[in-house]
Amino acid sequence: MSLNQLHRQLKEKNIKFLFTDYYDTIVHRHVHPNYVQRIWAKLMIRELGLSISIDELYFIRQESTRYLIKKLKKEDVEIPYKTLQNEISKRLINEEIITLDEKDDFINLFESVDVRAESSVQYLNEAVVNTLKYFKSNGGKIYLISDFYGSKTLFEKLLKHHGIFDLFDGIYSSAELEKSKHKGTIYQPIMSELSINPNEAIMIGDNESSDYINAKKNGLNAYNLPHKKYLKRNKRNNFGNDKKSLKKVLNNIYKTCHKKSAIPYTEYIIFYHVFIERIYEVAHKKNLKNLFFLSREGQYLKKLFDSYQDYAKIDEGKKIKTHYLKISRHAALQMSLKEIDEEPFVFLSKKYKNLSLDDFLVAVNCPESLRKQIFIELNIEGDSIIEGFFDSPVFSDVKKNELFKNYYDQHRVESHNAFKAYIQSFNADIENEGISLVDIGWGGTMQEAIYEFFNHEIPVTGYYLGLGEIYDIQPKTKRYGLISSVMPYTDYSDAILMANQQLYEQFSAADHGSTLDYSLDAENFTLEFHQPEEKWLYENHISSHQDEMFSLHKSLLERLEHICYDQDMMQEVISKLALRIGLFQTNRKLKFLETLSKGFYQNVGHNKVGISYKPPKIKNPIRELVSFLMTPEKYFRYLVKIKPVLYKKNKLLAILIPMFLVYLYFGFNKYLRFKFLNRFFLLKYNIFK
Repeated sequence: MSLNQLHRQLKEKNIKFLFTDYYDTIVHRHVHPNYVQRIWAKLMIRELGLSISIDELYFIRQESTRYLIKKLKKEDVEIPYKTLQNEISKRLINEEIITLDEKDDFINLFESVDVRAESSVQYLNEAVVNTLKYFKSNGGKIYLISDFYGSKTLFEKLLKHHGIFDLFDGIYSSAELEKSKHKGTIYQPIMSELSINPNEAIMIGDNESSDYINAKKNGLNAYNLPHKKYLKRNKRNNFGNDKKSLKKVLNNIYKTCHKKSAIPYTEYIIFYHVFIERIYEVAHKKNLKNLFFLSREGQYLKKLFDSYQDYAKIDEGKKIKTHYLKISRHAALQMSLKEIDEEPFVFLSKKYKNLSLDDFLVAVNCPESLRKQIFIELNIEGDSIIEGFFDSPVFSDVKKNELFKNYYDQHRVESHNAFKAYIQSFNADIENEGISLVDIGWGGTMQEAIYEFFNHEIPVTGYYLGLGEIYDIQPKTKRYGLISSVMPYTDYSDAILMANQQLYEQFSAADHGSTLDYSLDAENFTLEFHQPEEKWLYENHISSHQDEMFSLHKSLLERLEHICYDQDMMQEVISKLALRIGLFQTNRKLKFLETLSKGFYQNVGHNKVGISYKPPKIKNPIRELVSFLMTPEKYFRYLVKIKPVLYKKNKLLAILIPMFLVYLYFGFNKYLRFKFLNRFFLLKYNIFK
């Protein structure tokens, strides 16, 4: 933009005071002006956990403005900012979106969110800013005059955000003065206040009527910047849709992760990022003060959450404290053990019905030397597998054995006391707040163990990436799957997104070993062991994989900030992405999966290494085929395993499997069920969901 003519006027007319517009003069927006208020609505909902849609809150703000225009007989930009805030609050209170007690929180956050929404889509007009800097450096005074819905302090924050606050000697907002450039009523009060000779002042801006003609009518010099192209741009920005924008961002991430230079499967950051976003929103909705991220996947999840919160938070006073709680199924068993005659060993008996005595003793951390003595006293081969172990005479005998009983009682008390001290070290008010856990999932074994530990007195709530089992949910042990869930029922996207559960765990592995037990003598109360295969895998593959995903997470923070999507829209987009990721696995990916398998081990029993796949049991092939053709999503968790299994046996065959045809069928099936059959049949009530 050439501003030579403006520079000539400033010199020839000996201008000492420069009045400047803000929008499409000093800054431009990437979006339509009204879209900024939709971003405001999105951020208010996120920060306050409001039970309302983005569009509903946006329309409430719009309608409040229209109402006040009629009531006050003012232009929209002349309505006092506080008056607008109070009107919106009244409507939200009436609709029971917020309570009267929450009104102050809503209003206190209002301006900060407006600043965040505006600053996220603004960029400087460098040519005009450079002109202002030149004018200022030569002794001129600069005043901002804008027809704007916000307060003077809102403008100050925006100018500080852009690093140009010091350029201005004064700031005037139409909403603050209740007068506007549009009516031409704002100029005389400002000139009177500043005792300015209008011949020594100039108004610059892009609106011919407000910034040029009305300024001239008030005796000012004026300079009109180009305006038509910005009007056209705003009209263009009024088209498009949020879903398209969302898909574009996520598809770009997906494509980036498929480049040869990318580490395989780094696109999983999309699912982690959405999970973290949903935890953040749920935590604010439920007013949670503390979140406990369970090891070991929780180490990376906590890193992502802390990053998300640092970026997203607007009110420092609402910051959620995050804690990393080292625990495992094995350690959870130790600290929650009851007296031997009362302990049901629920997890062990469900997962390992057939055990050797050695397996059982290892599961309760019994030392090797003591195990050998017990084998001798019971006259049994410790490594012999016993069917129905927990109902067997061997189990009854070992519970009566004095060596075992003495060890068991001392062990469980020490572990219990150490874990209690460990929890207290986090300085969280769990007695009043309960305990909120965050983990990958899938059922809540450790959640149940912690609940048992506190004798069912403290509520323990689980927030999981995926919820695959529900056990016996109690009012104090509620749990939620934020990406996929069997609760309250499994729908189409749940079935797609809960496949490949082991990969969610692998990609969020920690840099330390598994927690085996708790001790008051141990550093940070935990006793750990890092399996050599797992340590090698983390150091050589997972660490760099996580670093690459974290960079993509940072990109998602910025690129998703100004897109007004809701979580239903997000769920639809990520489930389609999960379908592509699961079916289209290249040789590079399959080779990477083989490497991952070498570091995957179970942390109960003797730590068996390797990812194992259980094929479905097919009793009636024809019935299963018909079922697949009707509801293929129910079989997706098996389909994603086909290529990895074949790759180990025959790499050529794995390549030749026509997964693209399967992908096309999924699309056809979904369209037929949800777009076509939905209109004419009631099949969704007895077949489809």
